[in-house]
Amino acid sequence: MKLYRTGHRHSLANPQEKHDVMSLFDALIEAANEAAAHDLRLGQALGVVRAYGESLDRSRHEPGYVSDAAELPYPKETIKWALLLFLAALRDPAQRESLKAAYVALAEWQSPADFETAAFDSMRLRKKMDPLALAKEFASRATPRSRWIEASRAEQQVLIAELKRKGFW
Repeated sequence: MKLYRTGHRHSLANPQEKHDVMSLFDALIEAANEAAAHDLRLGQALGVVRAYGESLDRSRHEPGYVSDAAELPYPKETIKWALLLFLAALRDPAQRESLKAAYVALAEWQSPADFETAAFDSMRLRKKMDPLALAKEFASRATPRSRWIEASRAEQQVLIAELKRKGFW
């Protein structure tokens, strides 16, 4: 599984994706079962990664669509911990690429409540601003869906920066 560039974002979407996600997690289970006997954290992380893989499998959607974070089996931070643990434990580059893609895919899960009522800050109109830039900003945040997508793109960049900082990117 690879990151595919769609517009300004990366996506896991491709025709073989469902098969790739399941084969990734099947391979992780095999690799982790032996390691988990020696490291309890890997055993715990395996359950988290397996549940996240099933969520990815169930929620595959068209690129540019954002899923509800409430549908994740664990909080994002717990899933990030599990994926980072496996990234550190696995040495196979193919498995690591798939894990990195799954890590960045966490950005596609957002909480709708954060974006349903977010409104434009009218106090900014009192400042001297470029009217064209202001109009573009207003238009880009016009609907809750566009705010979801904007937040997803921003979070992708944060997740990629985290992977770079930890030496996995």
